[in-house]
Amino acid sequence: MPTPTISHRERRRLHPSTPSSEQIVPLSLLDATTANFGLTSAIWLFEPPTSTSSDFDLYRHLEQSLLTALNAYPKWCGHLKSVTTLASLSEPGTQQFPSHACRFGRVYAHFGTQDDPGVEFITAASTATLDDLHPLDRPHRVPLWNRQDENLRVYSPDTEIAHALKPNESDEHGQRNPVLAIQVTKLACGGFALALKIAHPLADISALTQFLKDWGAVSRAMLRGEPAAVLDPVFSPSMVDRLAAGDINSEEPDGEILERAMNMPMNRYDWWAAPGSPPNVFQGQDLKPAGKPMPWQEWDVKAPLSSYVVHLTKEQVDYLWEEARRDQPEAMRVSKHDAILAHIWSCIVRARGLEADDEPVHCDLTLGLRPALQLGDRFIGSPIIMLNIEMAASRVAATRDGHPILSPTTKCIRDTILKGSDGDGLAAHLHGVAYEKSPQRIWHGFLGQRHTMVTTWARAGIYELDFGFVSSVRYVDGDVPNLDGCVLIKEAPPTSKRPVSGVKPTWTDNGVDISIPLRVEDMERLLKDPLLLPKVTGSR
Repeated sequence: MPTPTISHRERRRLHPSTPSSEQIVPLSLLDATTANFGLTSAIWLFEPPTSTSSDFDLYRHLEQSLLTALNAYPKWCGHLKSVTTLASLSEPGTQQFPSHACRFGRVYAHFGTQDDPGVEFITAASTATLDDLHPLDRPHRVPLWNRQDENLRVYSPDTEIAHALKPNESDEHGQRNPVLAIQVTKLACGGFALALKIAHPLADISALTQFLKDWGAVSRAMLRGEPAAVLDPVFSPSMVDRLAAGDINSEEPDGEILERAMNMPMNRYDWWAAPGSPPNVFQGQDLKPAGKPMPWQEWDVKAPLSSYVVHLTKEQVDYLWEEARRDQPEAMRVSKHDAILAHIWSCIVRARGLEADDEPVHCDLTLGLRPALQLGDRFIGSPIIMLNIEMAASRVAATRDGHPILSPTTKCIRDTILKGSDGDGLAAHLHGVAYEKSPQRIWHGFLGQRHTMVTTWARAGIYELDFGFVSSVRYVDGDVPNLDGCVLIKEAPPTSKRPVSGVKPTWTDNGVDISIPLRVEDMERLLKDPLLLPKVTGSR
């Protein structure tokens, strides 16, 4: 198809319709660990609105409903900052913080001020149609989708997002970088793309999706002429820190608790070890190693990459689930996500030519902790950790008689998740983070030939948005870093334009989509792997 053109119509900064009082709120210890993560970013493709009048102004309606929704999210309109000195109490506005939140590298939100950056809201138009960007039958017609050729990132805001660890000075127009940017792009067919990106310490994908659901509730009420929906997101970072073991506000850590924290199934790579270096405030200090040096020799950062989305049908997922449960004890709970993860990891290890390698490989899995920490679905922030699922490469890649041997890998995945979700272990981990020289010093994951870094959006509800237009979501694209082995697992799009009334599908009912960037030569082997797309009777 011809390359679509995109014209940017207007770029505005939006603030809550009801001003917020000034607040300075320390984010959680877990939020602070994500300060150097990539942005939380996604693109939603919507069908054309069908229940609106001929003079309906999509841009204006979304803007007006957003202004109201932001009343419940004023922290996303303000500043994102961090403690930049070792004399923590000299930081403006942090004197009321608990001691642990005043240490170097701790992150906080400052909002309700006269110079809040606001949310960047961009309206645009494109010559492309939904069928150009994502045909309804794409998952089954093109189960191996080449993303190098069809990249939706052009529909994402080009706004530079504020970074918690960097200064955010005013530009020539007196504006600072926002923490959240939104772009609405009308498509030639009448549909539209809605793209958001936000600084990770303020929101993971669950928080971002909850915000969109809240925005949708405001939109529906406006269309019906009803009072504004009452929104109740839970922005209470201290709920996480209160779960830490011991007294994290004392001057010294508890050695016994730190030992327990070291038993958590996590990699510990020291970002400050050579060739890295600590921030200037620590220059001259005798810093002991806090973990292993980063294994840069395993990652050729200049190697050309290829990126594909692999679609697995519901029937293929069910087949993998059965294979994963084979020879498992009856009491062993194996999820479909465990099976999908084991399968994709095994395919990547084979694609990297490691099937005869008996040394460890690592699946660095990002795990959401709302259930484990009992925070609730409406909790706003980034309560996540990254687990190290570790096995010999030859075991991960093993096959028998043309079938994958998934049960040992699945058991390792499940055992690691259970250990990483343990309340006592998480409490000890929080204690340890509280006493790191900087929460961003330790990296729990890596990339390259022996690591696969996995983010999962399973059960995040990314297709459950309703703005009241009777305009369903056709496709959701995850805008994740295009790096070797940086994998995203999410539910596949619905197979029809309209959901079945009263029926809420499970997250695998339409199959799953897995975004995989790999080195070009590894991708070529992956696409040739006969096990990548299981041959299952009845698979659509």
